[in-house]
Amino acid sequence: MDSFADKVIITFHSHYDAVRQKKKLTASAVSCELIPVPRFLSSSCGTALMLDGRDYDAALLIDEAESVNIYQEGRWSDLRQQ
Repeated sequence: MDSFADKVIITFHSHYDAVRQKKKLTASAVSCELIPVPRFLSSSCGTALMLDGRDYDAALLIDEAESVNIYQEGRWSDLRQQ
């Protein structure tokens, strides 16, 4: 899990939403990549977006996100439920 330190992982209800949001973020100069959803996070689809932790504010603006997760203080938490 240390490879995910300082990263934000966004899960989606569908693969289509993940791909569409990647295009939007990339057009807004936010660096992100599509990844398989890690096992420690559950998701309706198997595709997630991974962003640098510094871009978490852009992640919170995504309406189609199922969850917006960040690894901090040794555990994962959904930023939308804080």
